[in-house]
Amino acid sequence: MTKLTIKERRLLRKAEQAVRLMAPLDREIFIGYRVDDASYNELARRHAISVEDVEAALCRGLAILADVMEPDPPPWWRFWRR
Repeated sequence: MTKLTIKERRLLRKAEQAVRLMAPLDREIFIGYRVDDASYNELARRHAISVEDVEAALCRGLAILADVMEPDPPPWWRFWRR
């Protein structure tokens, strides 16, 4: 097992916190896509939802991840967020 630096452990804790903050379905889809390498179609079938709903869940998950990992985003970021 690789030993993590303090900075890497801090980032890992932030990522874990972000995943815990996600809604249950968003969390399952995020982990399925990012960790299990499942495709959008596979996730849509697995959860009986549309591919568009999978995309929306991933976007919500990524938004939470971005908020937790970078609580003070650069000024230009506000133009990309809704």
